[in-house]
Amino acid sequence: MKKIFLAILILNFGLNKLSFSQDLTVFTEELPGLIEVDDDTIKGPVVDQVRKILKKANLNANIKAFPWARSYEMAKRNKNYFIFPMAKNAEREKHFNFVGVLFKIKTYFYQRNTSDFKITKLEDAKNLSICVVRNDIRDQFLTQQGFENLVRFPDQDDSIHELIAKKCDVTICAENIEFLWKKNLKEDIKSLVKKSYLVKEISGDRYLSINKDSSPEVIQKISEAMKDLKY
Repeated sequence: MKKIFLAILILNFGLNKLSFSQDLTVFTEELPGLIEVDDDTIKGPVVDQVRKILKKANLNANIKAFPWARSYEMAKRNKNYFIFPMAKNAEREKHFNFVGVLFKIKTYFYQRNTSDFKITKLEDAKNLSICVVRNDIRDQFLTQQGFENLVRFPDQDDSIHELIAKKCDVTICAENIEFLWKKNLKEDIKSLVKKSYLVKEISGDRYLSINKDSSPEVIQKISEAMKDLKY
């Protein structure tokens, strides 16, 4: 009996050790000024932050960058899949454990400089067509608030360009989109687009999150690493 019990302990130890030796998968998207994708290289201050957390937790991980909608769906369907940076809402809490906050950022409606309307409260935007990033926090928030005139695109870059092309009246983006204007675009975006309304209703907290069916040991290791690093 003792031999059987000992064998079970050894087996469990081996399985646990195996689980931590396996590579985890971490998904993200390009976010100007925060997360940069250059060919096969993924870099930026937030990526450095996540790598430091994983190293502190003694976990191996492959970080991959895709458009947000694709990253979100893959992370939602697979255990031990992380995704960052993610904003929290009730729908996402069904699928993800929000381990800790990486940074905070504001969300704005942007409009063309030639537009003469003003948005003084969220309800004012219900009469406008809005370019959004498919399945991101702003798309989900506006859908929950009953907004119907949403035109969806893969990323913030597309949504800004479609705003300029007059495919919608406004777009809703995180303020880091302005880094993209400075770095990558030839046209003078500042002369074409302006901030229209600060959407205070959307929290600025952006988390490192993991599929809710993931190993509790992995979640605990990440959580403890973030606390130790004071994130």
